[in-house]
This record gives sequence, structure tokens and C-alpha cells, in this order.
Amino acid sequence: MSVVAINTNVVDEIVKEVKKLNQLEQQLVLTRLRVKRLATKKISPVANYDTTKIKPPTMAQIDKWKHEARKLAKDKLNAC
Repeated sequence: MSVVAINTNVVDEIVKEVKKLNQLEQQLVLTRLRVKRLATKKISPVANYDTTKIKPPTMAQIDKWKHEARKLAKDKLNAC
């Protein structure tokens, strides 16, 4: 079963206007439409956990973890 646009006149007008734009402008319009659709869409959490008890890490914590991991990797590489 295929999905058919209810008002094809609107879709046709949009396509006509977008065809007038250059390739970069077309990509920008498409990106903005995708972002707008994602912004209005309710995004469910990836992991199931109690958000009142568990808070996401701060940028400072992430940076600390990143630097520690890089230091450990460097030490491990130098040990070989």
C-alpha cells in the first residue's frame, strides 16, 4: 500500500520552487525541514532508567573521562 499526498497541489508548488534553487540551497532547505520535523517529534530516551535519580554527566566530567582514557591509552601504547 503506497502513501499518497492528500493535497498534491501544495507538494507540486513546493517542488517547483525548490527546483529554482541551486544545489546548496536545496540541501539547506531539506536540512531545515528535517530539523523542524525532528524538533516537533517526541524523542524517547535510548536507555530505560529513572531520570529523577540518575543525571547525565556534565561536560567537565566527560572531558575528565576523555583525558583519562587518552592518558591510559598512551601509557598502554608506550608500555609495549
